[in-house]
Amino acid sequence: MNTPQSITVNLAGEYPIFKRDGDKLVRLPVRDAGRRYSLTSNVQTGETYYLEYTDQEEAQADLQKAEWEAGAPKREIEAKRQADEARKFEDALQYQNRVVAFLDILGWKHAVLSEGNHVVKMLGKTLAQLQGVTSHFNSLRKLLPEDQKWPGDPVMTQFSDCLVFSVESNSHGRDALQNALLILTSNLIQFGFLLRGGITRGHLFHDSGLVYGPALIEAYELESKVASAPRVILSKELSLEWEGREITGSSPWIPSDDGHLFFNFLPPFMGNPFFTDQKLWQNRLTPIRELILSKAADSTCPEDVYAKYEWLASYFDRVCDEHRGFDLERVTELATHIRAGMRDGKA
Repeated sequence: MNTPQSITVNLAGEYPIFKRDGDKLVRLPVRDAGRRYSLTSNVQTGETYYLEYTDQEEAQADLQKAEWEAGAPKREIEAKRQADEARKFEDALQYQNRVVAFLDILGWKHAVLSEGNHVVKMLGKTLAQLQGVTSHFNSLRKLLPEDQKWPGDPVMTQFSDCLVFSVESNSHGRDALQNALLILTSNLIQFGFLLRGGITRGHLFHDSGLVYGPALIEAYELESKVASAPRVILSKELSLEWEGREITGSSPWIPSDDGHLFFNFLPPFMGNPFFTDQKLWQNRLTPIRELILSKAADSTCPEDVYAKYEWLASYFDRVCDEHRGFDLERVTELATHIRAGMRDGKA
C-alpha cells in the first residue's frame, strides 16, 4: 500500500469517504474536520474515494509539516543563492575581446571507422589525454578568488574531435595559448594524430562548456577553408603582430608560403636555442619521422589523409635544414619512394 502524501485533500469532489478498520474499509457519512484524507483510486474496479489518514499517518504528516516549516529559512537562503548565481551568470553573458583557436584533430574519422581493439584503446587514450588537458586549464580558474583571473585567463572546451581554446588578448594570453598548443600537439602526435586549426581575435563568450561569438566563427572558417594542411595558423592580423622570435630566441610561429604564420610544433620547446642537446632533438623528431614513413607504407591510409603527412614531411625537412647541427635525417624523399612502391603494389 502506498503511503499517502502529507497534505489534506480538498473534499469538494463528490466521492465517498472511507476509513480503515483493520483489513476492511468502513464508509463514513461525513468527514472529520480535524483529519487528513488522501484521494485513492482502485485500479481494478475504477472506483475513486477519499481515505482517512490513520493515526500513524497523521503523526507522520505532522512531522513532515514541522520539518518543512523548520527548513523554510534554509530554503530561502538557497533560493537567494540560486537567484544571485542566475544574476551573475546573466551579467557575465557579454562578449569579450579574446584570442580564440578552433582546432580539429585530423584522421579522427578514419580512425573511428577502423576496426580492432587497438584502435578503440588508442581513441580512448587520446580522449583521456584531451580531457586531462581541458580539465587542467579550466581548473586554473578555480584556484583563485572570483575577482581574480589566471594570467591570460585560458579556457578550453572539447567536443568530439574538436577543441576550442581562448585567452585574453595580451602577452599572458599568447604565452598560455602557445603552451597549450605545445602540450596538445605533443600529446596527440604520439597517437598518430595531427592538429589543424585557425586562430583569430574578436568578440567571444567562453566559459568552459559554453562558447559562442563572431570570433569563433572566424576561427572555424580559417581552420576549415584556409589552414588545409595539418598546421595551426594565425589570422593575417595576428600574424603581423606575432611575427618574430621570442625574447628566449625561440620561434613559436613561422611563415608559410601563403603569408600565414603557423605554430612551430616540431622542434623541442618551439626551437628554443637553450635546448641544444642532440639526443633531445633526435628523441623528439625520430618518432615523428617514423610516423611519416609508416603512413607512407600504410595501404589503408587514404590519399587525402596521406596528403597531410606529405605536408608534415616537408615541414620536417625544413626543420632538419634549419638545425643541421643536430644530425637530423630528412624524410620526404624516402617517404615518397615508399608511397610510390605501395601504390605500384596495389596497381
